[in-house]
Amino acid sequence: MSIVVDIGNSRVKVAQFKNQQLLNVFLYNKDNIVNELEKTPFKTGIISNVGNNKLEQKLLTSFPNLVLMSHELNLPIIVKYKSAVSLGHDRIANAVGAYNTFPNKNNLVVDVGTCITYDFINKSNEYLGGGISPGFNLRMKALSSFTENLPRVNFKIKSTPLIGTNTKESIESGVINGTINEIIQNISEYEQLHPEINVILTGGDTTFIKSIVSTKKNSIFADENLTLKGLNTVLIYNA
Repeated sequence: MSIVVDIGNSRVKVAQFKNQQLLNVFLYNKDNIVNELEKTPFKTGIISNVGNNKLEQKLLTSFPNLVLMSHELNLPIIVKYKSAVSLGHDRIANAVGAYNTFPNKNNLVVDVGTCITYDFINKSNEYLGGGISPGFNLRMKALSSFTENLPRVNFKIKSTPLIGTNTKESIESGVINGTINEIIQNISEYEQLHPEINVILTGGDTTFIKSIVSTKKNSIFADENLTLKGLNTVLIYNA
């Protein structure tokens, strides 16, 4: 039994694997993750961390059988990113997950979460890079934080009319429709560069994004656990 610990911006995901088979996924608060892991039996594991160094060190100290995700580990892909040291662990994991799903193919991973990341892996299994932009909630927060009169809108991601009839609806329209159109346009540009390309959607808002994007695009796949599966593959390569 192995585990994957994915420390995100807002929560911690823990996945249990038996070889390549995903058994369970749990969501934990950062404050009680150590206690929860103490209840979880595992022989090996890997940590991916977006920036919470204090929690990372606490977990590595408490569980010496955990491996820290890094671009320097053995990987099934070639990382050609120019600043590999600053490359997010989740982006490497997504690239590895895409490789697992469609090896020797051009793949674009769109991860929709706190940030939206675009990661491209070519048919030679080389990770070249991609893009980063704010996610839905970051855009909402920015509008209220950096303006005097726009309110903070608490919303659920949903299909939204283009024309908002009040300020709240206008913000929802601008953020939701604008983000969706960004994703569609980015996919289109990658398809122009590489006509034979698979697009894999992942992240917290995968289901909603796929329901919209798939009506306008073909070769769209969804796997909300792609990052976890990619991390588990890295763990296997370094066992």
